[in-house]
Amino acid sequence: MIRIDGSYGEGGGQILRTALALSMITGQPVEFYNLRVKRPNPGLQPQHLTAIHAAATISNARVEGAIIGSTELRFEPNEVVGGEFMFDIEDISGQGSAGAVMLVAQTVLLPLALKGQSAKITIIGGTHVGWSPGTDYVEYVYLPALRHFGVNARVETLEGGFYPRGGGRAVLYVEPAQTPLTPIDWRERGKLKAIRLIFTLSNLPENILRRGDQAAETLIGLIGLRPEFVHRVLPSRGFGLSVTLAAEAEHGYAGFIRLGRRGIAIEQVVEEAWDEFTKWAKTRAAVDYFLSDQLILPALFAKGASAWTTHRATSHLRTLLWLVPQLVKTGVELTQQADGNSLVRILPGEDAINLVANGKSSDIYEETENPAF
Repeated sequence: MIRIDGSYGEGGGQILRTALALSMITGQPVEFYNLRVKRPNPGLQPQHLTAIHAAATISNARVEGAIIGSTELRFEPNEVVGGEFMFDIEDISGQGSAGAVMLVAQTVLLPLALKGQSAKITIIGGTHVGWSPGTDYVEYVYLPALRHFGVNARVETLEGGFYPRGGGRAVLYVEPAQTPLTPIDWRERGKLKAIRLIFTLSNLPENILRRGDQAAETLIGLIGLRPEFVHRVLPSRGFGLSVTLAAEAEHGYAGFIRLGRRGIAIEQVVEEAWDEFTKWAKTRAAVDYFLSDQLILPALFAKGASAWTTHRATSHLRTLLWLVPQLVKTGVELTQQADGNSLVRILPGEDAINLVANGKSSDIYEETENPAF
C-alpha cells in the first residue's frame, strides 16, 4: 500500500486525481492522508468524490473514506473495464454544482486508453468554470497534445455549465491506445501554425459573438495570422460566456481561458485572453503551464524520454514531479533555462514502459537517476 501525503506542495485535488489514475494503470493500491487540508474548504468536495466514484466504477475498486470533507482515502483498484458511463457531480453534492467535469474526465481517460478499453463517459457539472480547464480547452489543446503520444479521445459539449449553477453536460469518448506510447520532444516550439478562438455562449445575445470576432481579428492581425473562429451557443440552466484562445505550434500547444463577467464587455474578455497568449508567445515555450502538468502521465508510459518547455514552473508541476516516482519507476527533471523557460524531462524506467503491456507492478521504492539528455 502506497501512502501519499495530500498536503505536499500545492496540496490540492491534482494529487488525488493523478495518484488515482496511476493506481488504476499500475494496479497499486493507494492510501491518502491530509487531503486538501490547506484549502479554505478542506477535504474532499463534490467534484473530487465524483472523480473517485468514476475511478472506482471503471476499475471495480474497493474504496474507504469517500465522503464530503474527508481528508483520508483508501483506494484499491481491480481490472479497468470500458463501457458506457454517466457521472453526475450534483448527485454527490445534493444540489446544483459547477464542479469541473473535465477534472473528473481526466482521472479516467488515460487508465482506460492505456488498458486498451473504449468508453463513452457522460459527466454532468461545470463545463466552463474558473480555476480549471473548460471543455473547449480540452478539445482544442489537451486532446490534440495527447494524440502526439498515441492517445485518441474526443469530447462533445452538449449543455453549458457555468458557475454557480453548473448543470452542464459533456461526453468523453475514449479509444484504446497502442502501448507503449510515443515520446515527445517539444523543447523548441517552432512556428505558430494556427490560432483558434472558441466562444461558448449560453442565454446571452448572440451578437456578442460577432463583436468577439472583430476584437480578436484586430489583435491577432498584429502578428500576421488569421484566427479561426468556433461559435457555440449551448442550452444551459444559467447564463455565461467563455472565451478560449487555443494556439497550435509545430511542437506544442497552449490555451488561455477567460470567462465573461457581469458588466464586462466581450472586447475586454478577448483582450484578457490575448494578453495571456502574448506573455506565453514571447517566451518561446512549447506549452502553457496547465498543459505542462498534463503531459507527465502519458510521458511515463512512452517508449523513451520525453521533454518539453513551459513558461512557468508552477507548484502543481513541482508537486506532480514529486508524486509520480512514488508510483512508477521514472527519472524526472525540472531545470530553468537561460531564457527563463522551464524544461521538463521524463525518462520512464523499464517497469513504467512495460507495466501496461505486462500487467506488472513496479517497484516504486527503487531509486532512479535523473535522465541525461
